[in-house]
Amino acid sequence: MNLVILPILIPLFTAAALALVRGCGRVEKAVCLASDLFVTGFAFWLLVYVDQHGPQVMIAGGWAAPFGITYVADRLACVMVAVSMVVGCVVVAYTFTTVTKAQQRHFFYPLFHIMMAGVNWAFLTGDLFNLYVAFEVLLIGSYGMMVIGASKAQVRETMKYVAINSIGATLFVVGCALIYATVGTLNMAELSARTAELTGDRAKMVTVATCVLLVVFAMKAAAFPLFFWLPDSYPIVPPGVNGFFAGMLTKVGAYGLLRLFVMVFRQEGSEFALNVLLVMSGFTMLLGVLGAMCQWDIRRILSWHIVSQVGYMVMGVGLAANGDIAQAAVAATILYIIHQMIVKSCLFLLGGAAERAIGTQRLKGMGGGIDLAPGVAGLFLIAAFSLAGLPPSSGFLGKFLLVRAGLTGGHYVIILIAIVTSFFTLYSMLKIWSYAFWRDPPEEAPRRPYRALAAPSAVLCAMTVAMGVWAQPCMRYLNAAAKGVTDPSGYIEAVFRAPLLRPVLDPHAAHETPALVPEESP
Repeated sequence: MNLVILPILIPLFTAAALALVRGCGRVEKAVCLASDLFVTGFAFWLLVYVDQHGPQVMIAGGWAAPFGITYVADRLACVMVAVSMVVGCVVVAYTFTTVTKAQQRHFFYPLFHIMMAGVNWAFLTGDLFNLYVAFEVLLIGSYGMMVIGASKAQVRETMKYVAINSIGATLFVVGCALIYATVGTLNMAELSARTAELTGDRAKMVTVATCVLLVVFAMKAAAFPLFFWLPDSYPIVPPGVNGFFAGMLTKVGAYGLLRLFVMVFRQEGSEFALNVLLVMSGFTMLLGVLGAMCQWDIRRILSWHIVSQVGYMVMGVGLAANGDIAQAAVAATILYIIHQMIVKSCLFLLGGAAERAIGTQRLKGMGGGIDLAPGVAGLFLIAAFSLAGLPPSSGFLGKFLLVRAGLTGGHYVIILIAIVTSFFTLYSMLKIWSYAFWRDPPEEAPRRPYRALAAPSAVLCAMTVAMGVWAQPCMRYLNAAAKGVTDPSGYIEAVFRAPLLRPVLDPHAAHETPALVPEESP
């Protein structure tokens, strides 16, 4: 199905078109909205189509799998692309109010769409090296977005962000090289088939290589002990865009951990990496929420909560080491990643709206928000309760399913940490509420209109409530997606039966589909 690549191509073409019309503010905004709404509609159509007909595959380059460039839309990839596009549309609508003419002249919207294309590329790629390329594309866009405005703080944090991700990129290439040298392929479907048959020294070598990739994805997801770069980086991103950063970038890292360490790397001893992730998740949850409790700035509190909530996702991946609860843990993890994409974006956007209405983001200088911006106050409370895991939100459903899987598997310590973290999360979010919205304003401060910022956020609030209220249809789809991850036979079959994007140059030659597990592995 050649349409699989559209969520990647259209944002890239949109970025090129926006660069050509730079400076025409209304035209840029119209092109942005039209493009993003179209891709969002297509993403949901693809989600339904894949649910009914199975994984859809496109192989480019004139070579059959595993040699061609493979793109795969399975249930997991489709739901991630659909949610990322919804968040992207909401953030674009939000930035129509916050973006300045100077930022537009510095390619604000082209960079944003390059980043969006990279995110979708990461979700849809079926090749480990192309996953590396996707990360580099989204990072190029994020580098530009972080430095727009060029304040001293932005330049400092951008340089730190670039340095950290350069180290991660180097380790990613090293990990790919080790895996290719050991297994002989980087195609995810063939890797999944081959690694499942590996034993002995070769299995141990693949485990070593996967530990290198574990460091890479833990860094990108901001998991312990590699989260130090995030709390200072996200608060300096331009208003609105920090909502996309918060909702997307670390979640792509969590998606990589889920896809690779549960579906792809299945060699003897692969449980080692998952057990390491389970230990990391506890420290990530607890240290992240303790960091949030110590802050007095809305953006910094929310940035520390990104770290804390990544711990729940990593916990779900780690729980998949137990085969008896693997599918339940993976379904809960997918739900929690989606929940965080929606809620973290929503909270950052509402934090910006509160700052616009009240005049500051420092908690000790805020107050009176419930009178000045009652709509923002109500929406923020809904999103805050969802983050803490109160019913009937998606946060409650995600945490309930993770806790149930952990209790079934006998992981009582990590479940205790998860529950304690939820109470601390509720405390820190109520601290924001009580200072920013509930108490009287300490003094008069300059205020600006905020309603245009609150409206897009309402879409995300409605989504988190809808996911909790209509849990059954959501979980039917996510359980099917989890089954495709824990049992990748359908994914593998779809990749190796996929037609080529174009015929080979020699019409008399035909590429034979190579065996999934050859007798003599290179």
